[in-house]
This record gives sequence, structure tokens and C-alpha cells, in this order.
Amino acid sequence: MFFDFNYGGVDILGGKKVIALIPARNEAESILGTIESIRRQTMPVDKIIVIANNCTDETAEVSLKHGACVIEMLENKRMKAGALNYALEKIVPELNDDDYILIMDADTTLANNLIEKCIESFNKNPRAGAVSSIFTGRACKSLLGTLQVMEFWRYRRQIIRNGYRAFVLTGTASVFKVKALKDVKKGRLNGSLPNYSNSYYDVYGRTEDNEITLAILKLGYDCPVADVFSQTDVMEDINKLIKQRERWYNGALINLKSYGRSLPWYMRFVYWRQQIGLILSLIFLLMITSVFIIGFAFNVLQVTSVWLIPLSILAIERTSTVWSLGWKPRIIAATIIIEQIYSVILILIFGLGLINFIVNKKGSWYTT
Repeated sequence: MFFDFNYGGVDILGGKKVIALIPARNEAESILGTIESIRRQTMPVDKIIVIANNCTDETAEVSLKHGACVIEMLENKRMKAGALNYALEKIVPELNDDDYILIMDADTTLANNLIEKCIESFNKNPRAGAVSSIFTGRACKSLLGTLQVMEFWRYRRQIIRNGYRAFVLTGTASVFKVKALKDVKKGRLNGSLPNYSNSYYDVYGRTEDNEITLAILKLGYDCPVADVFSQTDVMEDINKLIKQRERWYNGALINLKSYGRSLPWYMRFVYWRQQIGLILSLIFLLMITSVFIIGFAFNVLQVTSVWLIPLSILAIERTSTVWSLGWKPRIIAATIIIEQIYSVILILIFGLGLINFIVNKKGSWYTT
């Protein structure tokens, strides 16, 4: 079934101002919660549109049953970016420049005032082309999942330190001004932006949310962050985590290569600083591992005493920053070693993504 803009005999756009767009790949179990979180918004959307992307379950049926309009794609080889482009090509021309599109993942639920807070950010900043929410992890029982919840929670501190400016317009939930999206497509067609799609989202890389952030920033727009949360699933399986993070790390490097030195200097500083920091962390990890093994072999007590004070300070800092998440994250943070092992795993995954980037091996896009 292809999308009909007069679905059910009603013009679904009809001069409305806020459209919610949800790409979904076999999300029949979670899509209802996503739709309901949109309906609970203090500033309601005018239409909810679900893109049933290569689904083999009942995502489309559940969405229709609960009042969403559905675009069904059965042979989409471009995954999330291709699904979004297909829908945006139909939707954007029917909207005014000052209208908004909420683009969010199908495994995500929103704070009740998310759209309202994002629109407030637009009103405060006329240069804003898109406004990101702050993503948090859904409560879970596994240790691996809890570590991600803690990691995402601390991400808010980085956002604040960056002046509530987005490093990445999160795919969990971001609101776009229609004019900014139109300018992105125009930039791809006139050569001022990298073009692998002739459309809105990049279909070459593996991190479409990261790439469109760079595109919007390069066009001179701002990408602020509203201090409001969207809650998403975490990877509770190590293999899924490896696939997710390798895609994130490798995709970011591919995107930066595409833009190269065309980014303004301050943007280059922010984004390349992140990658350089990860590379240095990888090098440091290899060095410190060697030093620690040698030192531990010679004098266990001396190594312990040297690190006792800094480790105590670190334990206090790590525990205090996740205190509001409850007792389990507090205990994990206080032990230090569990989070350090998790950090080592992430750095090693970055190393894998870096190697794949160097040898020009671009992996697949995984639904995670």
C-alpha cells in the first residue's frame, strides 16, 4: 500500500504546522507506545505518519489501528535514510517553510512537553534549522544496558557544556524546520553539500543523523538542543552493541571525510576534536595497559597506593553524576572498574571502526 495524501478522504496536510514522521522497521511491539507518547504532547501534532520500512510484521496494521497514517515500503534498499527520503519527497513540498517536522525513532517515547520545548527553542533562536532532544536510555535489568543508560544520562552534561548546541541531531527525536530541509536538498543539488541521494538524507554513509547535522550547520543554521528528554531502547546484547557503535564511529568518520575542510573552522574544531580524542584514547589505552601490567607484576601494593587518591576522587565524581538514576547505577559507578571495562570496550569498538575506515571497508546499516 502506497501513501495517499487524501487517505481516508481527508487531506492529511491541509495547512497544518507540525507533522510527526516515524520510520519503523518491524516495530509492531513498540510502535503503539511511540504513537501514544506523541498523542500525550502538550503541543499536539497535526498528523502522525509511520513509514513501514521493509516490515514483515504488523507495524503498519498496528499504526493504522491507532490512528496514524502509513507509508508502506516493501523494497527499500536504502534503509532508514531511504525511507525518510521517500516520505519527505512527498510531504515537504506540501508544507510551508515555517512548518515543522518531528522525526523520531519507532522504539522511542517522548517527554510530554518535548514538542513544546523544541518550538520554544526555535522561537528563541531564529537561526535554528533543527532542534534536538536529549536522548536517554530506557530502564533495563542487564548490566550492559544499565551502563548505556548511565552513559546517555551523562551526555546531558556534555550538551550543557557545549552551550546546548547539538553534536548530533538525535534520531530518537528531533524537530526540523521545513525550510532547513528544503535548503539541504537544494544544497545537495547545487553542489554546496555532499550529494549521494539528490534528496534530504544521505544514503551513502551509515549515520544519517550525524550527516544531516553537518549539512544543516554548513548551510549556516544553528542546531540547538532543548533540555527535554526522549527515551529509547539500549543494546542489551554485546553483539548488537558492537554493531551499533562500530556503525556510529565509522559513519562519523565517513561523514567528516565527505565534508573535509569545507566545514567552518569552529565546526571542524568540535567534530575533529571528538575523533582525535577517541584516537588518543585508543593509543593511551594500549600504552597504559602495558605500563599497568609491568607495574602490577613488580609491585602490586605500590601501584594500588599510587592510584588510591585519584581513584577515590573518580569514584565520587562518577557516582554523583548518576545519583538520580537510583541505587544500581550508584553501585556500578562507585566500583569504578565496571565502567572502565565498558569504556575500554567502546574504545576497542572505535578502533574497529577506525580500521574499517582506513581500509575503506564500509559495513552495513543495522537496525539497532
